[in-house]
Amino acid sequence: MGHWNGTLAAVRELGRRGIEVYVASSRALAQARWSRYALRRLSSPDERDSARYAEWLLKLGEREPGIALLHTSDNSAFVHAERERDLARHFLLATPGLAALREILDKERLQEQAARIGLRTPRTVFPADAAEAQALVSAVPWPIVIKQRTQVCSRTMHKGTPVRDSANLSAAYAKFRELNRFEPEVLAQWPGVDRPMLQEYLPQCSTSIYCLAGFISPGGGHWATRAALKVLSNPRHLGVGLLFEHTEVLPALEERVLGLCRAVGYHGVFQCEFLVLGAERLLIDFNPRFYNYMAFDHARGLPQAYLAYLLAIGAHDELQAEIERARTAPPGVERIVYTDRLGTWTQLYLERLLRRITGEEVARRRAWRKSAGTTIDPLWVRGDAGPGVMDVLVRLQNLARHPRHFFRMNTRKPF
Repeated sequence: MGHWNGTLAAVRELGRRGIEVYVASSRALAQARWSRYALRRLSSPDERDSARYAEWLLKLGEREPGIALLHTSDNSAFVHAERERDLARHFLLATPGLAALREILDKERLQEQAARIGLRTPRTVFPADAAEAQALVSAVPWPIVIKQRTQVCSRTMHKGTPVRDSANLSAAYAKFRELNRFEPEVLAQWPGVDRPMLQEYLPQCSTSIYCLAGFISPGGGHWATRAALKVLSNPRHLGVGLLFEHTEVLPALEERVLGLCRAVGYHGVFQCEFLVLGAERLLIDFNPRFYNYMAFDHARGLPQAYLAYLLAIGAHDELQAEIERARTAPPGVERIVYTDRLGTWTQLYLERLLRRITGEEVARRRAWRKSAGTTIDPLWVRGDAGPGVMDVLVRLQNLARHPRHFFRMNTRKPF
């Protein structure tokens, strides 16, 4: 996942601390590979091909034992847990285990666990097939979104397909299931996760998504958290965050999320997303790995990558001390914002060109960024320009190869 902003944030955080960092990726232009803090660039199979990726890891470990292995995606978290016994012979790693991961990466099980501890979720049903989808959908208010039950070993990483009414459901469901295939390894371990789920669709909440990220120690006795508000995504209504601002941790919500971690036996880095619907916070995702805006939390005193590294190497006393330090945010965090500047500029100006938004929104976003005390860009950092240059090249490459997809991602409507 060298093309992922969370991976790049980890490379920089660890490299600045003097830790030698290796970046493995199947993509030559992957942004994190070109950071000055990446000591070595390793060419690996695509991590979505979990069997080949696991075998490549084992051969690397045999040649070079003692590397601390950190997972940056749901896929790699799954591989590390499934092959824990083999990998632990060569690597230093800290996985919460396959059983804990299933409870949070299988959204049907996640909703059951969330309900037990009082976390609300959007209304959702989990049909076995298209016929059952038609029968169960009456329990969910329209419009709905068809989503993957998990993204582990998904060949598409599809965010979801909105559907307006029941007349379009059967065709949309069949097409979604046909397009979104899964690797056999995950189906062997977690049968049924290839069946899509149907969830109420709330596009009005897309500009107000509450994010709670943190780190919890094994046993759940030590933790630190930060909260952020996602205010712009790409695509706008179902996508990855481009703009985030600081917000306060809600103690009751924090306690329930920590309770969820303890209930399923999870430890390590986590990031949860909630739709803000009036006074309610509706859980939509739990990510047990590095996440897109992690550089923002590093800047706000939560060194997620370093905490994961300490856990992997077994430095438990230092880990506990670092967690305790991270519980107190540094002064001025309320004036720090996160902005993927090139991604934001591209989306806003294409939306304006097609009259999807007004000029006032473009001006408002520009003023929002200028009013911040500190702006965290995930790619462009002084003294480490390589990832930013690669990001420009990757975007131009995507535009040249898939122009229709590029414009659709940056201008997509709610339906």
